[in-house]
Amino acid sequence: MLAHLDWSNDDVETKTCIPMPEQLAMGKRNRSPSQAGRSGMHCPRDYPAVPVDTGFLPRCESVKKPLEWCETDSPDSRSHVSPLSTTNISNNDTRMIEGMKEVGSKVPFYYQHFWKNVLLLALSVFCAPLSAAVCLISVAATKLHGQRNITFSKEDKQHGAAVQQRKTILVTGVSMTKGLAIARNLSQHTPHRIIGADVSALSPGRFSNAIVKYHRLDSPSGDDVEPYIDSILDVIHSEKVNLWISCSSVVAAVEDGQVVRLAEKQAKSEGRRFEAIQFREDVVEKLHEKDKFIEYIDSLRLPVPESHRCTNPQEALDVLMRELHRTPTKPNSTSSARKSSSALRKQFIMKPIGVDDKARNNMMKLLPFPSTEATTKYIRSLGISEANPFQMQQFIQGKEYCTHALVIRGKVAAFTSCPSLELLMHYEPLPTHSELSKAMLHFTQRVCADGGEKFTGHVSFDFLVQNDQDVKLYPIECNPRAHTAVVLFEQTAEMADAYLSLFNDASSSLPQKSSPPIIFPRTPTHSYYWLGHDIVTLGILPILDTLFHQGSCEDVITGLMALWRHWIYWKDGTFKLEDPWPFFALYHVYWPVRFLESLVRGRKWSRINLSTTKMFLD
Repeated sequence: MLAHLDWSNDDVETKTCIPMPEQLAMGKRNRSPSQAGRSGMHCPRDYPAVPVDTGFLPRCESVKKPLEWCETDSPDSRSHVSPLSTTNISNNDTRMIEGMKEVGSKVPFYYQHFWKNVLLLALSVFCAPLSAAVCLISVAATKLHGQRNITFSKEDKQHGAAVQQRKTILVTGVSMTKGLAIARNLSQHTPHRIIGADVSALSPGRFSNAIVKYHRLDSPSGDDVEPYIDSILDVIHSEKVNLWISCSSVVAAVEDGQVVRLAEKQAKSEGRRFEAIQFREDVVEKLHEKDKFIEYIDSLRLPVPESHRCTNPQEALDVLMRELHRTPTKPNSTSSARKSSSALRKQFIMKPIGVDDKARNNMMKLLPFPSTEATTKYIRSLGISEANPFQMQQFIQGKEYCTHALVIRGKVAAFTSCPSLELLMHYEPLPTHSELSKAMLHFTQRVCADGGEKFTGHVSFDFLVQNDQDVKLYPIECNPRAHTAVVLFEQTAEMADAYLSLFNDASSSLPQKSSPPIIFPRTPTHSYYWLGHDIVTLGILPILDTLFHQGSCEDVITGLMALWRHWIYWKDGTFKLEDPWPFFALYHVYWPVRFLESLVRGRKWSRINLSTTKMFLD
């Protein structure tokens, strides 16, 4: 069970709380659960959100965020942010605990490029026999007692009637948890033939018994995306695919939109029916690109944060200098603070519009800094240009939430929501009937309805909510693709029916019937974690930090208690009793190879996303 430093994802924004200098003492942990919040954006009283004109300082982050090194403007100076924020079961089942480290302390060896890769490889080798034993026991138990909670057994699928009606369903992106979860759901609850595809030869999904055949796709690289597009079209043609469910990564979002258009044209020329859960490229571009998304939502008269597209440094500086030299109006009382928030000096963050891992890591800074010189220096260091535009977006203090929706012909067929982080590794569903969940569903329905009959695919939104009681949503980003939160539907058989409903002919000549009910995760819904992530961040790192005087015994105890609770009460996002081998492949095949490549090629990484199998390079 290889554990590793890991952040999850799914393209969510990061919000920053900068501690004041006197709060950087080691072991500062006086936050209560209510102060901490759930999303990592809610600054407790000891950590006010203020801009600083030095580089990165430690941030108040939630438990889901392990260690990260934050560099200051000086190349020789580093500030150490502890990964010891951990999870404790309370009313929210979440508690943030962090150890703030002294600025300028030496990097412990186990966070350095060479040693962290070597140690993670050693951990994989050490745990491999145990993982193999668990997988073999799972296989034996399944053969003895049969699979649980399935609609169609292997024998059912081999029945003559089932074979005649069988469709071929292609799920791409099965290296990621979201693709694997969808393939498993369809395999359990439909008689159809499920095939998988992805760009990795060592995809954990190819080892799943939910998939009868696996195809390796060509990787999209830079401007050369034709091989990737052609490889998907070849699979659709050769396998005579009836339904394609795209679980694309961020780097292939627009390309998948091109594929669906070409595949529909190809199928029409062959005289066969083809459907896809994937938006076309024009829709993807409108929702995926941050500036276009905000403009689109604003055109629907829905609330949005102040945003500016910047194609050169001066455009950003004009806004920031105007705000820096504006005299803020201070509220007279606490009760009027919220009403006067618009008069307070605004703060902004800079976000690359394209895919830029390094720039994304630098999104943590609140602008403008107190001085003109520091603000100007930072903005000019970003490399803003026509070819590399940035989105300047107003920083809104509040909790962050994310959604996942399956949309069929402009109507939401399945929906869920949960608290979010920049990179999310713990998924806890919001109650379906909560006002907050209803508000996010209503927002999603409004956007989908505007898309019309041709609006079919997965869509997820990231929101900031300033006040849970008032439920005023600020959409900050849209991902027109599946979200890892789809794992919350693991026990929901109706999810498979929702995908197949795409084959129900929508005839305008027939009287309109009421829309089918929206599918939500079946209750009680499990919360999900990734065992490898928690073993490292809640178990191994707290122990190492304590041994090397970077942490305390309190961190170790709290981390181990949280790890125990997750192991007992939560479910692993990859492991499944009836289908254990993707779990083994993830920890003992896929990631070890990636760590070896990192060592051999000298590719340094700052963080890795276990659920999406992405490595963020320095």
